[in-house]
Amino acid sequence: MHDIPTLRKTMLWSTPLFLGIAASCVLVTLHGVVPVLRALAALAPVVRIAPAAQLAPFVAVVCIMAIMLGAMRIARCSEVAIQKFERAFTIAVFASGLVMLLIPVTSLIQRSYMPSLGYTACPVLQGSPTLWFTDWVRDPAWCVPGKSLHWVNEQAAAGKSAAPR
Repeated sequence: MHDIPTLRKTMLWSTPLFLGIAASCVLVTLHGVVPVLRALAALAPVVRIAPAAQLAPFVAVVCIMAIMLGAMRIARCSEVAIQKFERAFTIAVFASGLVMLLIPVTSLIQRSYMPSLGYTACPVLQGSPTLWFTDWVRDPAWCVPGKSLHWVNEQAAAGKSAAPR
């Protein structure tokens, strides 16, 4: 893959594609991973965990590194620098693959770890259950079919421990 003209043509479409994927992954991380970690640290009344979202930061890193590696090839950087960067790229790809393979494991771990934090699984809240996330509530009385995460937060803010059925 040292054919520079072909690499340049590939970079014309792959760079915007990888930038878009990386930006999407950053958004998923900022809006799907970070708030969950903050909520868990604060022992929020309700948490929705998406185990597959943990892959997003790794995919973003791989996409950005792929763009940089292609640019290094086009710019004809020294082979030593490219080899070092390729090694780092390979490590990032393997780390992403490992995280992807561990998604089911982290899903199982949350089932044993969350109760130790005082949470109860709640598969009946609005928008749940799916294969992609799990809802957890601190008070089992807040696990009311069809109610939203916002409703649970309102109940907690009002200091109500028993939800009307």
